[in-house]
Amino acid sequence: MNSLSMLQKLKIKFLFLTLLILFTSLHCKRDRFTFPYVTIYANIGIVSDLGDLPAGNVKIFPRERFGGVGGLIVYRDYDDNYMVFDAACTFDYENDCFVASDPSFKELMVCPCCSSSYLLSSGGEVFKSPAKYPLVQYQSFIDGNILRVVN
Repeated sequence: MNSLSMLQKLKIKFLFLTLLILFTSLHCKRDRFTFPYVTIYANIGIVSDLGDLPAGNVKIFPRERFGGVGGLIVYRDYDDNYMVFDAACTFDYENDCFVASDPSFKELMVCPCCSSSYLLSSGGEVFKSPAKYPLVQYQSFIDGNILRVVN
């Protein structure tokens, strides 16, 4: 009887482990975020293109100008750092849904298709769902009077 109960315990452990691995692998596949990769190498003039953008403000460039899936959003924070994000909504980028600045709060970007919103001062994090992932952020650095954007 003791060997039978050991065999039953082993079967239960095996079944539990198999179910755990199956559930984990299905969950991971479903939760992967893929965003189209586009090469970005933009040179944005701080004065000529941004017009000396004030702190806490944004400027949005269409994708035809500097690239990106939905164009580029340049945000200047209150420490005079520039952050550059893709303007494509991470929830519905396949339908050409591009975020726009909220007129009452410029640091908040809102998608007109799904109503998701993103807070630029928090690195483009989701402020309001259904989006689950932040805006895609590109690397940027200042080189003289040029904001260089790359990925």
